[in-house]
Amino acid sequence: MSEKYIHSVAINLQRCKGCIHCIRHCPTEAMRVRNGKSLILPYRCIDCGECIRVCPYHAPFGFTHTYDSISYLDNLVVVISPEIYSQFPTNYSPFEIQIAIKKVTNAVEVWDTTCGLFLLQEALMDYINSSRNLPLISTYCPAVVELIQVRFPTLISNLSPFKTPVEITGSIIKKLWRKEERGILRLAYITPCPAFATYLKQNKEEGFEFVIGIDNIYLKIKKELKEDNREVEAIDGGFYAKGILSGALGGEGIVFNEEEVISVGGIEKVAKVLEDLERNKLQDVKFLELRACEEGCVGGVLNPENYYLAKKRILALYKKLDKDFIKESLCKDINLSEVLRTSPILPRPVWKLDEDINMALRKMEDMRKILEMLPGLDCGSCGSPTCAALAEDIVRGNAQIYDCIFLLKEKLWKMAKEMEELSRRSSSVILKRREEKDETE
Repeated sequence: MSEKYIHSVAINLQRCKGCIHCIRHCPTEAMRVRNGKSLILPYRCIDCGECIRVCPYHAPFGFTHTYDSISYLDNLVVVISPEIYSQFPTNYSPFEIQIAIKKVTNAVEVWDTTCGLFLLQEALMDYINSSRNLPLISTYCPAVVELIQVRFPTLISNLSPFKTPVEITGSIIKKLWRKEERGILRLAYITPCPAFATYLKQNKEEGFEFVIGIDNIYLKIKKELKEDNREVEAIDGGFYAKGILSGALGGEGIVFNEEEVISVGGIEKVAKVLEDLERNKLQDVKFLELRACEEGCVGGVLNPENYYLAKKRILALYKKLDKDFIKESLCKDINLSEVLRTSPILPRPVWKLDEDINMALRKMEDMRKILEMLPGLDCGSCGSPTCAALAEDIVRGNAQIYDCIFLLKEKLWKMAKEMEELSRRSSSVILKRREEKDETE
């Protein structure tokens, strides 16, 4: 396919054993095993990180910028999400963690995306009350948005028209930076998952030059926190106390009534909910808060801590905070219209077999014929997740019919029978010739 895709998941081939765990769990059939090693189809991958989560050999990994890529920068502003607080013991406040990050990264400011979430929730409330195209699907999780682009393109019209809290926070920072004329701004985001890294690489409007995985900076922050020179000072960015719950599942939809919202975590469960939505089974719901990771962003594959422990910490921190506390003065200059997306979300053409429509139709017919030959067991032993995927790979020239072990076994059995018959006939001819030779002598 001619389209170019940016991704943040790769395979360490030295670790890969070709065990097919990844192809069994990939929600978009983006994984293949060829020549005993895994590979990723870029036009199908949504960077959900499920392959990273399930691989017993830790072959797939998320790649982001490193700490060294930002440590020397001037005018650096670091943006974090609430789930980063869950990676450390609850005796450290969010403000102390922000200070530690500021020292470790040499940033001039550290901002929290809860400020962006405050504006997003206001926009969502107004939009849902006036929209007829419900339920509205959250675009908070980039992996879910890409899942819809790949597998459920008919639901794109249900996606929220608003930016993510990370993007909104970036807009706030840039606007204030320009207003104060502080020089060239360098924005960095610390991400819990590869999906956000890919999303911000693809969408450069908000100016995030650097995206760093939490796993790349976690130990340095932890070391800084262990120092005894703990201090509390005024935070740099806006802080919305209720927004801290957005790090865990259910936090974004907290502003709605419980009966109006469905919150689902885990990419397989999300896919089932979207299937039900396509079948028009969710008519009484106004908002779908969907996350690719179990328990929400606290379960991001780049987070070092166990996500059940992380969720427990988020809830504990929330109980400690003053629920009415919000430093929103830095957000007041942003109009709600500025949180709208600037570019449309479009379907991803994963089924495009050829640029030429006639050739594509012929390949589709070839796929149908090949699929009729295959056993339909979807065992994955061929290195493709399903028989239909193998048929597609064959017509694309990326596999062969006898990659199917059942057809190969049948072929070998026929060849063995033919060899047996050939051997029997050869033996008969040889025996006959010997008898004729004996008679002549």
